[in-house]
Amino acid sequence: MRILHTGDWHIGRKMNGLDLIEDQSYILEQLMHEIENSDIDLVVVAGDIFDRANPSRQALKLANDTLYRINITLGKPLLVISGNHDSRERLNYGSEWFKATDFHINTSLDQAHIPVTIGDTDFYLLPHIEVLEARNYFKDEDIVSHQHAYDKILEKIYGQLDQEKTNILVGHLYLSDSVASDSERPLSMGLSEAVSEETFSAFDYALFGHLHHPFAVDSEKSFYSGSLLKYSFSEHKQPKGCRIIDTDKEKVSFIPLEPRHDVVVYTGDYEEVANGNVSFKDNNAYFKFELSNMSYVTEPMSKIKMLYPNTLELKPLIEDRSKELQTVDMATTSDEEIYQSFIETTLDRAVTAFDKTMFKSYFAGEHNETD
Repeated sequence: MRILHTGDWHIGRKMNGLDLIEDQSYILEQLMHEIENSDIDLVVVAGDIFDRANPSRQALKLANDTLYRINITLGKPLLVISGNHDSRERLNYGSEWFKATDFHINTSLDQAHIPVTIGDTDFYLLPHIEVLEARNYFKDEDIVSHQHAYDKILEKIYGQLDQEKTNILVGHLYLSDSVASDSERPLSMGLSEAVSEETFSAFDYALFGHLHHPFAVDSEKSFYSGSLLKYSFSEHKQPKGCRIIDTDKEKVSFIPLEPRHDVVVYTGDYEEVANGNVSFKDNNAYFKFELSNMSYVTEPMSKIKMLYPNTLELKPLIEDRSKELQTVDMATTSDEEIYQSFIETTLDRAVTAFDKTMFKSYFAGEHNETD
């Protein structure tokens, strides 16, 4: 069986105030192309289809159209769980009759131990869960972390696992020793989020959502698909795409997808950028510039946007000049020498005749008045 593993679509997401719906439509088209042309048998979406519980009409339409095309137009079995950004009620609506077309959605802890059987493979769909939810469900006050919660849930699942089949878990959580990004919302406040990979050791594969880096964990059995797009500047170096799991060949591949706009962070000198002396692969990328020597520039963002219209953030670099500071003996150094040293060190230029004239006319004049 060839399984395409994706997740963290976050449809409806904005980045620095910019609506990304067109970028998401574009990347989902690339995903559709991969499903259609890579001999895929089944598609897994590991949570966070939407970016918020109440998505916009545009976001709803894009998600519904994409899921319909995967399941109905292409005829692929589709397995979906809810993530921490999703509304369970919204996703779960219609889930019972969707099963008639092999479209299986689980948003409930109560259904997590019931496998979805497709061919010789059992899939366990485990949605994002809260610690308090698990504590109430199991009526166990000792559940005080995600690790405790998942230990309890997996104990229930393992009680009926059929070891003669291929067993795959689909989840939305934070694995221990994983790499997080700025754009992932914390799963809880004040509670430990991390869950050990060993918790899922009885499964042949564990396919996860939540973390946006596809290589957030280094494992032979547990995998993140990562987000389809770069959703913060902290992700600018991360690859984005989907995974294909071939259970017959026991092979897992990462498939990169090309976005409509890349995300670029550039650190350098303002003049070099403003004068067009820096080259980029795509001038229409979403840019964050961190630039020095901007203090004298009025409206630098407007000037940068004339060259790079999709600049979303411009941050001045505060230069550390402490190493250039000099200690002088005030008793042996004249006022004029201190003045000239200040200009050379702070303004990074030679003293001009005008500077000397200004010093004499002001400081010398002031000195005379004092006398």
